[in-house]
Amino acid sequence: MRKQSLINLLLLLLVAALGLFVWYVPDDESSRINRPLTPLDPATIDRITISNNNGPRFVMQRDARGWYMTEPYRVRANKPRIDILLDLLSTPQIEAFPLPADRLAEFGLERPLAELTFDQTKIIFGGTHPYNYRRYLRIEDQLYLTQDIFPHHALAQAEEFVSHALFPEDAEISEIKLPAWHLYRQQDRWALNPDTTETDPALLKEKVAAWQHTWVPRVIKAPDTPPEQEITIHLAGNEEPVTLGVITRKPRILLVNQTLGLAYRLNNDALLRPPAQGE
Repeated sequence: MRKQSLINLLLLLLVAALGLFVWYVPDDESSRINRPLTPLDPATIDRITISNNNGPRFVMQRDARGWYMTEPYRVRANKPRIDILLDLLSTPQIEAFPLPADRLAEFGLERPLAELTFDQTKIIFGGTHPYNYRRYLRIEDQLYLTQDIFPHHALAQAEEFVSHALFPEDAEISEIKLPAWHLYRQQDRWALNPDTTETDPALLKEKVAAWQHTWVPRVIKAPDTPPEQEITIHLAGNEEPVTLGVITRKPRILLVNQTLGLAYRLNNDALLRPPAQGE
């Protein structure tokens, strides 16, 4: 075999060997991309604390009944939103390296955007990469770069994590009283007062169901505006009724629960209208 042909053959074998090495041994970057941000299992998390510059910190706790907010409101929490937030724990790492303690400002960590604590694990939100706009996250003394898909949750206010349901799923309404009409259970049927047209009993049940299963589009902090009228809702098994103030902000309406300090926004006044044929 000629010398030049032998050299070419050796070069070809070297290239093939390098190719096999790259094929069977993944580089650090590829391995890291498939690695979750934390080893935590979302199903085991029982407490979440969020602190940011958009309002007071808020705390959500899980018990046998589900997720509840304990600070600054004592109210059921928005479970669908919490489920999305828990995805942060397993979001893929893009880069990871030891935190340079003398360069915190460079990564937006000298004055971080938010701090989220899942049980005992704190995740600190820094700035974004100047070119690819991925998010810097700090966990203890490690710095991570991830896709920037969670800042709207980290920067949310407490009211945004309150349940959008007016009442618990298992609640059973026994009475609804507005200034203009009164709907109440009378033995095994519903009665309406005043009822000059003998409303179809099915419409009375529909009205109760509408109240019982209302899911509002937004919850906000209760305004200082005095209510225009009050609604009293009695729930079976509860001695104290739920009192809601009504504030009209056309075309929307606020139902204000002063006990909780929260207002639930309705898109129209359908709930406030009495049961009627053709409603």
